Amino acid sequence: MKILITGIYGFLGSHLAEKLLLNHTIAGLYNTEKQMAFNSNILCFNKLELIDVVPDIIIMCHAAVSSGIINVDRSKLCETNIEFTKKIVEKFPNSKCVYISSVSIFGTKNEIINEQSLDNPETEYAFSKLLGEKEINQNANSIIIRFSSLYGNGMKENTLIPNYCNQALKSQAIEVWGDGRRFQNYIHISDAISLIEAAIECKTEINFPLLGVSSKEYSNVEVAKVISGLTNSVINYINKDDSPSFYYNNEKTQKILNWQSEIELENGLKQYLQWKKK
Repeated sequence: MKILITGIYGFLGSHLAEKLLLNHTIAGLYNTEKQMAFNSNILCFNKLELIDVVPDIIIMCHAAVSSGIINVDRSKLCETNIEFTKKIVEKFPNSKCVYISSVSIFGTKNEIINEQSLDNPETEYAFSKLLGEKEINQNANSIIIRFSSLYGNGMKENTLIPNYCNQALKSQAIEVWGDGRRFQNYIHISDAISLIEAAIECKTEINFPLLGVSSKEYSNVEVAKVISGLTNSVINYINKDDSPSFYYNNEKTQKILNWQSEIELENGLKQYLQWKKK
């Protein structure tokens, strides 16, 4: 199949392209002034208007993201997550679309989140992703995947896992805010890719947003203890942390795709630390 990956230079897009290239013809769309080295078998475009092939499938990894210490203003969120998404759908109305979305759309809930949970976007980023989903739904042949926190080699440096790993490698001490009891779900990049592949290959109609999460949540201190054990680092508790915890159940997604996550957090962190050491 001919597959177009938008945001191909990003964390998910680049890993996805390398994997799908084994069995498909891949083209990429990027939005950066940087000239980046990439696989010579992948044709990349820096403007939507320049794409002169009609893909069978479009996997939309492009996104303006507010996370960690990175804040993006409303105009950029709207331009990228909503307006640009709409332009892609309009240019390729007959292509199957897979839209990479976010569990942030569910907002903060005192319950286990599943595919039927009500949308409750509490941030401008989450709201822009929800509106991006609505643009995708204009294409009858579309799939939406809401991912939790992706991690793995090449991930952005502005969130908890790279922060803990950098501290451990540089000073052999990890600073955990509060008592470390905040829970979050982390899905390894290889599991995210296998879920996307399963969605592409699924013959059953998918009429709900898929939930791309791993099988278990981890507290901040549990993450720190894994990294501490792998780096011989100490853990120090500082300040306070009132951040909410999140728990998920994606049995419906697992059933329809015949898929489940496979990478345990300790193995994923071990790979990531080895990559960072290089």
